[in-house]
Amino acid sequence: MQLNKIVCAVMALAAGAAFAAPLNSRIALSAGASAIQGNLTLAVRNLCTAASGVPTSFISGNFTTVVCANTAVTSATYSSKPNADFINFSGTSFAEFRVNVSNGSFGNIQILNGNVFTFRNPATNTNIAAPAGAVIVGGANDVEPSAFPDPTIGNNILFPSSPVGVAQVFGVAASNALYTKMFDAQKAAGTIPADCGVNSTAASFCIPSIGKAQMATIMAANEFNAAYSKGLGFLTGNPADDAVELRYVRRVDTSGTQASAQNYFLGLPCSKAPLSIVAEPTAEDPTSEAGGLIDVKTGSIRVYAAGGTSDVRNELNKANGANFVIGVVSGENNQSGQFWRWLRVNGVPIGENAVPGTAGITNSNTMKNGTYDFFFETTYSGGTPAGEAFWTTVSAALNTLPAPVGLVNATDLAAGYTKGGLTCSGAVSN
Repeated sequence: MQLNKIVCAVMALAAGAAFAAPLNSRIALSAGASAIQGNLTLAVRNLCTAASGVPTSFISGNFTTVVCANTAVTSATYSSKPNADFINFSGTSFAEFRVNVSNGSFGNIQILNGNVFTFRNPATNTNIAAPAGAVIVGGANDVEPSAFPDPTIGNNILFPSSPVGVAQVFGVAASNALYTKMFDAQKAAGTIPADCGVNSTAASFCIPSIGKAQMATIMAANEFNAAYSKGLGFLTGNPADDAVELRYVRRVDTSGTQASAQNYFLGLPCSKAPLSIVAEPTAEDPTSEAGGLIDVKTGSIRVYAAGGTSDVRNELNKANGANFVIGVVSGENNQSGQFWRWLRVNGVPIGENAVPGTAGITNSNTMKNGTYDFFFETTYSGGTPAGEAFWTTVSAALNTLPAPVGLVNATDLAAGYTKGGLTCSGAVSN
């Protein structure tokens, strides 16, 4: 009799363990654009709150997992919490959302084509393989999949994309050292007023500007052009800065931010005679810093390959006084405590202040008034009926975010400027 009681207890314990944490079929797996990672997380959390749940986020760089339950969970309580205590995000059949944005937008197409990704596991707070039975739901795209270069597309099947209804604004960012150098040079040249200080970042006319042609020259594959021969001096015009290393942190080929920048500055893939793109470094330069991103030095420019937005920010934020870094990031990047600064593009600022984290920043006001056109309308590819249904719900949540930074919703697009959902279209007023 005693043995039977022990066996029953073990069986009960095993049954309880089997139904602890959400069932794998209630876990949604996504890969795609890092440009909207922050706003996407907010939207998914709001769907949990709308279902009377308590959202908990597990975030590490390019990896985010949002869990919805009746109470907040921790790594210590996640695995022991019964499946019944987890609550589906409003309008979905999922109680957990795991997204990996390390490959950027094209990661969406890759995951739908069977590529294997890792995700943030709440139980261990580490990045590991997805649990068997979890559901792939596709992901978000900064540009439509067909806008990627042919070598990136390769043999992948391009799943249809649908509009999310929002537009993502992008900008050019500079490390503090580069921002200061450009400010001093442009003030000396008279293009920045004499009464401006380097910390006058709330006055748009005091913010240094990079020309569209200048950024295109940095991004183009021509080791003999002015940017690659002069380095820092190309942006300052000061002969003393010639041959001083300029660091361009470009995103990897699968990145939607990279595709957006290539389209905006180089005319890809729309132009009949497009400029070539400086290649994504794939092998480490022997002169590189230890433990950093893969990079290659060509002439006076060192080119870095950044998987996600956080990788670009890390390089921009390095406190090295000679760290002259430039890169493109999305407008939602408004984290406080950052050392990098926004540049104006062709004289127009992305938002109200060059310093991220400043109160009142929208990083979209100039896009809404038609003076800033470095933006693209976000799409999604769900791949399956389950994925399409999930993103229909998430799209609605993204469009109802209160005052999202760097993101313009469908209502504002309808009343303002759009590209008609097409990467190759110019911005026009409705």
